[in-house]
Amino acid sequence: MRRLAVLLLDGLRPDAVSLAPMPSFEALGRDWVRAANARTIRPSVTVAALASLATGVSPTTHGLIEPGLGFLGRLNGLRPVARELARHGMPTAVVTRHLGRVATAVAATLTGAAGISRFASHGHTAREAALHAREAFEAMDAGLLIVYLPDCDRAGHRHGWMSAPYLRAAADLDAAVGLFATGLGNGTLIALADHGGGGVTARGHDEPHATNDWIPLVIAGRGVRRQRVLGEPVSLLDLPPTILWRLGVPVPPCYEGQVLRDAFLHPTLAPGGAAA
Repeated sequence: MRRLAVLLLDGLRPDAVSLAPMPSFEALGRDWVRAANARTIRPSVTVAALASLATGVSPTTHGLIEPGLGFLGRLNGLRPVARELARHGMPTAVVTRHLGRVATAVAATLTGAAGISRFASHGHTAREAALHAREAFEAMDAGLLIVYLPDCDRAGHRHGWMSAPYLRAAADLDAAVGLFATGLGNGTLIALADHGGGGVTARGHDEPHATNDWIPLVIAGRGVRRQRVLGEPVSLLDLPPTILWRLGVPVPPCYEGQVLRDAFLHPTLAPGGAAA
């Protein structure tokens, strides 16, 4: 079974992991692989980061910076992760917390155009969404599941990054991470944020600043090394090729990141054959 889940914890800063506290996330990073120097793309905004995760290229290439459907016309010139997986018979599904009617409709349209076979907006809390996502992952024979949880980003914009409500949101996310991880089985998990926040303005994250760019990144589960820290710089753009490589699918030459081979027990794995 080749299954991989991505938990995308919108707006989670790495320093919040210990301050919240977030014992489940900390345990994953301690027991498996943690990146000590991971950064998002620029500009450090959610729409641009999600598009880069979906397509393997930077915002300069994919051009999606602001919310909307104008991105649809550019998808034909790109090679989204979900489409590459579908070509090899593996589906991609997305589970999010409840986003609201309009946001859900836009998200469903964009994800469908990118080759994602299933989009579900489920639950009003991170735990409810994580429970639904865990059940979906347990039912998958192969493929990719992306779980999007916006709690920290919402709290950061409303109350400020690292405020008391923000840290409570981080703790709620940690409970969701722990709940999802109990259903990981023989799958692989990548947990990360799309950006930080509070670097220049207390409630913002799009300005150029290291605190806005710095993100937590943990890789755990089947085929992953134990108790390893990746000390070299890691980019959010490294995740799309790593996902395809881990699932045994060739990485398109247009992808701008590098496979994080050092995180896995079989670093010389060639495209087309997943490690046991």
